[in-house]
Amino acid sequence: MKLCFMSAAGAFALCLASRGATVELAAPDGGRAVVDTYGANLVSWRPAGGEEVFAMAKARERWEPRHQIHGGIPVYWPWFVFEGPEGCLIHGLTPYAEWRVKERVADRVVLELADSEATRRDWPHRFRAELEYSLGGVLSAVFRVTNTGDTPYRCTEGFHPYLRVGDVSKCVVTGTDGLRYFWKGEAAMGDRREWKGDFPCALVATGRPGYVFEEKTPGGVHVHELVDPVLKRTIRLAYEGCIKMVVWNSGPDFSPFGGADDPDYGRGFVCIEGATLYRDRAYELRPGETHELKLSVSARKDVR
Repeated sequence: MKLCFMSAAGAFALCLASRGATVELAAPDGGRAVVDTYGANLVSWRPAGGEEVFAMAKARERWEPRHQIHGGIPVYWPWFVFEGPEGCLIHGLTPYAEWRVKERVADRVVLELADSEATRRDWPHRFRAELEYSLGGVLSAVFRVTNTGDTPYRCTEGFHPYLRVGDVSKCVVTGTDGLRYFWKGEAAMGDRREWKGDFPCALVATGRPGYVFEEKTPGGVHVHELVDPVLKRTIRLAYEGCIKMVVWNSGPDFSPFGGADDPDYGRGFVCIEGATLYRDRAYELRPGETHELKLSVSARKDVR
């Protein structure tokens, strides 16, 4: 069951469900998005005149508490994968938390998460995080985190967008030519090799999930495009504030990740993740400092 309430001016809708709430955003050009307060996860975006950009493994009513959402745009902080304290949940605190809506208008929402007794049981540090989504011709996501304590700490993080595709094995990712890389199964080799040309997503769809690329200008603006010949669409992603880019897909079987409503889900998405990951590359956040990770996404139909 879901109850929705419109603002007095009809500018936005706030929908209450069994867990938390969803905020529906509407851009002047007709674009629409849905943000869930659980994990501050943007779970849907349809650009004006376009089709859904993001894939979702399960319908909302099938999500489980203390499990991350596999789909949309999760944000992972203060650790990526299992690089947190011993026994930690995968991918940090942020994807499992109920965020508070701090500001909202028709085409923009800011969600906030602060440390609490519950977060300090998993990670003993003080912080205040914000995640801002806004619509227009592009979708913009800005993650900001401030150290509100009196001691420094080190963090890894990343956006993990699940991009909907017609067939992952037929897609390519641009912007990889000349980047140092490694496949996660060969992490011990390091990223001494250099990739040549565009990246064929078939590699991550056939048993080698997770290629990690070192961006040429760590912390700068990094642009990659996902070219999808089946849906005849190109999705452009621009990241700022990270040092790595990861291309990931689960392979055909999604059951190790909690399963999906569609048994063919693994064929229908690819993740292009802007991240700062691995403990030796973590950034330090000193008391009072704020760090930002930015992502903008646009989609266009390909006529060729």
